[in-house]
Amino acid sequence: MYQVLARKYRPRNFNELVGQNHVSRALSSALERGRLHHAYLFTGTRGVGKTTIARILAKCLNCETGVTATPCEVCATCKAVNEGRFIDLIEIDAASRTKVEDTRELLDNVPYAPTQGRYKVYLIDEVHMLSTHSFNALLKTLEEPPEHVKFLFATTDPHKLPITVISRCLQFTLRPLAVDEITEHLTKILEKEQISAQQDAIWQIAESAQGSLRDALSLTDQAIAYGQGAIQHQDVKEMLGLIDRTIIYDLLMAIHQNQKARVSQLLLQFRQQALDVSLVLDQLISTLHELALLQYLPDLSLKYSAEINQKISQLSQLIADQDLQLYYQIACKGRADLQLAVTQEQGFEMCVLRLLAFRPLQPNEVLVSTPATQIQSAPVLATEQVVTNINTVVAAPQDQIQAIAEVTPLVENFAVETNLQDESALPEIPEQVEETANLASHSDQIVFDPVSEDVLFDLDEDTDTSYEAPSEASSDDFLFEEIAPIAVEEKVERPVEPSDENESLAADASFTSVDTEQDSLFSLAADEVETHSAVQPLIEQPEPEIKSQPAPTVSNTETAKLMPQDILRVQEQVLEGEWTLGKWEFWFRHSELSPAVQELAQHGVMTGQIDAESVFHIPEQYQQLLGQSQHSLEQALKNQWPNTQFKIEYGAVTDTTPYILQHQRKEQAYQRAEELLQTEPVVRDLIQSFDAELHNIQLK
Repeated sequence: MYQVLARKYRPRNFNELVGQNHVSRALSSALERGRLHHAYLFTGTRGVGKTTIARILAKCLNCETGVTATPCEVCATCKAVNEGRFIDLIEIDAASRTKVEDTRELLDNVPYAPTQGRYKVYLIDEVHMLSTHSFNALLKTLEEPPEHVKFLFATTDPHKLPITVISRCLQFTLRPLAVDEITEHLTKILEKEQISAQQDAIWQIAESAQGSLRDALSLTDQAIAYGQGAIQHQDVKEMLGLIDRTIIYDLLMAIHQNQKARVSQLLLQFRQQALDVSLVLDQLISTLHELALLQYLPDLSLKYSAEINQKISQLSQLIADQDLQLYYQIACKGRADLQLAVTQEQGFEMCVLRLLAFRPLQPNEVLVSTPATQIQSAPVLATEQVVTNINTVVAAPQDQIQAIAEVTPLVENFAVETNLQDESALPEIPEQVEETANLASHSDQIVFDPVSEDVLFDLDEDTDTSYEAPSEASSDDFLFEEIAPIAVEEKVERPVEPSDENESLAADASFTSVDTEQDSLFSLAADEVETHSAVQPLIEQPEPEIKSQPAPTVSNTETAKLMPQDILRVQEQVLEGEWTLGKWEFWFRHSELSPAVQELAQHGVMTGQIDAESVFHIPEQYQQLLGQSQHSLEQALKNQWPNTQFKIEYGAVTDTTPYILQHQRKEQAYQRAEELLQTEPVVRDLIQSFDAELHNIQLK
């Protein structure tokens, strides 16, 4: 009867183990020195040898030649272990025996001596599947078992084991096998089986196994059947549904060389083959990673087949390192955006088009704008080009590139020495460069001129010094003002210490001023400049004023004694009796409602009785939005008051709403903040000295 490769070639001693040298070395030394622990825990991913090592250890403990690291393989005990019929090796599948009753039954037999062997060995596979009660029942026996008992645990998920169990065992973590280790082992097995196989096909199987030797042997069995007794590279790719790496390399090359027709052909090929575009993108990202490793850290680069190594070497020499980083970032971002696209194919194709659109220019390419764009171009004095509307990329004439390269150092050196202030001292431009400038202007190429007047500040006295104040929506931490011909700024930052409270209100003011006297330090270029300043305490900006019915929340006398944050705070209410505006606002702002529901709640009012019939009035324009959140609001009310009978009425709300009330509190808080700032000595002195004003107060 045929036996699968994974069982036929299962290692029977430590010498036959593939990899895991750190485990076999430690166990062999313990066996030879007689320093044996009573419990061992083997962890690692599937197919790396956990159960195999446990069986080898059981054989070493019970071999008739004695406790040894090299069992004889010929005695009755060794043969029985290999054939799975050794009575003193109790293999338990924890996944099928999770109950505490099963564990108790197992522990009842622990005190009895072994029947045939030297030790009674309990091998519990997938031990993490045991229940909590089973682990608790096992703890005492696991800590102090009889001398003739050894526990061997194997699991793929050690994090699920109680720490009390792990602390009673010697833990060995088995690592996934490397691709070259699996490849070498598969080659030896196929030679013994006398099966012809291509080396690239074996390497592909080893890579697809992802570190599991058992998976590799199972795939090898499948490949032999698929290839009718032989393993071919193309058959393996078709069997596994893998993407031909050469297509990925061709796609990268076409993108880097701006071969749009070739990119279109490859995308059409992906559509026709109905490939999984997420796998294609994963392969593209992996290829970019391999190229970067080959460029910077060749010692860490992965080992591949000869064909793939040749392709990777060619690409790594053609694509610059900074371009690879850009491609990798775009591809990773496209991989994350696949789930946001309408279809995965659409997301993949947009990622490829993005790679094309942001492809860096080659040394022999220049940017060409659309013919309809009419922009006056400056003389060509540097190689940096700035274009607004780009349609095509063309190769620049070699003589033009050479001429620009020759004159650029002259201009740059001269610009540094003269600080770009004297145009008459510019060096003479060669005639060839002048012709190049004319060619650029006629072909709608826009070239940045570092010595053009456009990049200098205009210091004429008739310069427009009008200043437009920033909008209130600005989120800058300070007001930045740029006033020609001169602007003097002082930055003052000091916390305001209120007299009645321990909390502080921080002030951040920018003062810009120019003295009107001729001898003053600030009268260098203008007779008078309007003074601007901004003082910003650390709270949120005020929203536009809302005209509504007056509903004062705090009296003027009380406001004069409160801090802004106290004015903004919703007053505490006793939630009993009839609903009022204050009770309604206090309840929903302190409830566990979602922000969206609270946002809708502040546009309406609640009437009726608490814990009885409650009617929520809200404008009809919010009907569609509230219809989706009505259940959440009703459930929150009933959770707190079970007798609530909740109703909603849509129509015009003439009473003051919590939304209006909140804005009235904000207005009072801003006024109070301004009063506090006006009384601050430092701010008062600055206002008096520079005739400054307070603007853009923010509350946070």
